[in-house]
Order: sequence, then structure tokens, then C-alpha cells
Amino acid sequence: MKKYIWHVIILLVAAVFAVFASIDFLAMHHDEPIADNPNLTEIRWLSDYSEGLAGTDLDTPIYVFDSGVPGGTFLVLGGTHPNESAGPVAAIALIENIEVTEGRVMIIPWTNRSGFSHTSPLDGMQDFFSIELDDGSTRTFRVGNRLSNPVDQWPDRTYYEGSSGRKLVGTESAEIRNINRMYFGNEKGVLTERACYGIYNLIKTENVDITMDMHEGSPEFLYLDCTMVNKHSDNSLAMSIASYMCLSMEFDDLTMRAEYSGVNSYGLSHRSLGDNTESMMTLMETYNPSMGPLHGKMDDDLIINGNEPNYYQAHLDGYVYFDVPEDGYPLVNRVARHILTIAYLAEGFSEYVPERCISFDTNLGTYEDMVEMGLGGILKSIN
Repeated sequence: MKKYIWHVIILLVAAVFAVFASIDFLAMHHDEPIADNPNLTEIRWLSDYSEGLAGTDLDTPIYVFDSGVPGGTFLVLGGTHPNESAGPVAAIALIENIEVTEGRVMIIPWTNRSGFSHTSPLDGMQDFFSIELDDGSTRTFRVGNRLSNPVDQWPDRTYYEGSSGRKLVGTESAEIRNINRMYFGNEKGVLTERACYGIYNLIKTENVDITMDMHEGSPEFLYLDCTMVNKHSDNSLAMSIASYMCLSMEFDDLTMRAEYSGVNSYGLSHRSLGDNTESMMTLMETYNPSMGPLHGKMDDDLIINGNEPNYYQAHLDGYVYFDVPEDGYPLVNRVARHILTIAYLAEGFSEYVPERCISFDTNLGTYEDMVEMGLGGILKSIN
């Protein structure tokens, strides 16, 4: 009898841990609330453009800001890789503040919505980080994973050839759950590929003129503070617009460069969506020390303040190319850089293609204004 009592006690203890774990697990399946913006025209869903997504965790909202004045369309993708926090936070900040006066802006804050529902196993990742707003309230955001949740798409296949011709095999087989490896998509493919098809079909159906896919990279990555641009065969217009943006950033004392899509970047948005649609495809990367293997404890300080002494030392020792700041690269700076890049790309596009003008006010001011306001001023409180 005594043995059975111990069995019961063990089961009860396990049940207690299971309850707390399940509460945390279920919380990651709830989207962050977004503050109201009176300029919002409508909310669509990606399943409107890819029927196979309906009712799945990869279906995701599309926030549409239509000025009612004829012009072009700008598509902004945040959260392609949820653990690259600047992208989804920048997208949400735009949704809460933007006012479009010519053309349309369409924003997807959680491009891989399934990826926000889990974190990378065995990496000591935390599930959420919190930002205190100027009014004393708190906004909480998920960290997430760069891949779709295996609960939504399983198993990873040992071999898969995507619509771009990219072959996923061996150590790359898990990339079958990476939205930024499965473009231009397949409406009958695996679930992640259907999401890619939805974005492809959205661009085609809505005649999207320019698209920005917001990313971050680990400190070792060679394309930080860089915008990738699809060449569109021998058409130099895209690079001219990107160069306009880079020059504008330099005038603001912000280093930025533009590079053409790599010849082997099949399946990535800037290459395969650019090759298969008429949209000017761009993808930007900012520095994120929480993504690299040298980072220390994962906590709010690392995510929000971007301060990792290990990477600063690695840079001083010549192992990291990026000019790592000694006092960190805060999330607000990275968010501001993404927002400003989008604004300057729209401005450059409108200069070169005035008949398809896209004009908007972020209502967030300059880069310096955003950094001074901090995330607590950029983001609105939830009523």
C-alpha cells in the first residue's frame, strides 16, 4: 500500500508541473493584442489567398491601410522568423501608428504565425519578453522560433524539393518548416509552403509594387544592416530605389548597404518571390545578439537592450565582422531602422514611379525621435 501512495504522490507532482507547463504552452498560441488605429481600413486573412490555410495556425491576419487615393501597394512582412524580434515589433508599431495618404500599405505582423507558438528546444530560450510603456502599462511579446511548430506540420521529410527548385535534404530537412526557404510556394504543398503560396498569390492578386521582409541575424552574419534586392533580370530600377534608401539613411548617419539577391538564394523571399512576381522584393537584416551561439543568459535585458559582452569581445578579437557596440544594440534602434528603411523605400519608389506613388506618415518621426521615445513611446497602450 505504501508503494502505491508514493506512485500517487509522484503522479500528483507531475500533474502540477504539467498544469503550469500547459498554461505557458497555451499562452504562446494567443496573438499579442494590437492597439486600435482609426486609419485601419480592414483586416484580411492569408487564407483569402491560399484556401488550404483556413483553420490552421499558419493562417494569419493582414492589416490593410488604403488611402482611397490611387497609387501603388507596399507589402510589409514581419515575423517571418519570430525569434528575430525587431521585425514583428516594427510591424506592430507601424500598424498602430501609420497613416497612408496615397496608395495602400498592407502589413502582416506574424508571417509565420505558427512559429510564434513554440521556441527552439534545448537552447535555453524564454517564451516572452515585456516592455513597459510610458503610461506605466506593460506590453508582452512572444519570442517564438524561426520554424513552424511541428505540432502544425510533421514530420520533417528527409527529402523535399520546393517550388523554387531548392532541395531540402540532410541537415536542411527541418527547413521545410521555414517560410523563408519555401517560396514561391505551392497551394497543395506542405502547410508552410501553402503560407508561402498565400503571400505569392497576395502579391500577384493585389498588384503589390514593393515588398519588405524584415529580418535579424546573429552577429556572425555578413549581411547585417544590409538590404537584399532582387535584380529582376537586367532591370536596375530596384537597385536605384534601394540606393536612394541607402543614401537617405547615410544622411541620417545610419550605415546601410544594398546587395543583389544571391544566385543560389532559391526559396528565399527576395530571390524567389522577386523572380516570380512583378513586386520589387527587398529583405533587410539587423544585428540580434540573442540569436548567436556566444550569447549568455536569455532574458529581457539581452532581447531589449541587445547587450552581449561576449560578442563585443569576439569583435575586438577579430572573430566577428560586424562593428559590435560596446554598450549593446537595443531593440528600439533595430525597430527604428526597419521602420525608417520602409519609409525611405516608399519615398524612393514614389520618386522613380510617380504614377504609382505610395505616401504615408509613420507618425513616429525621425530615427532619433524613435530612439528617444523608446519602445515605451512607440507602442500604444492596449485599452
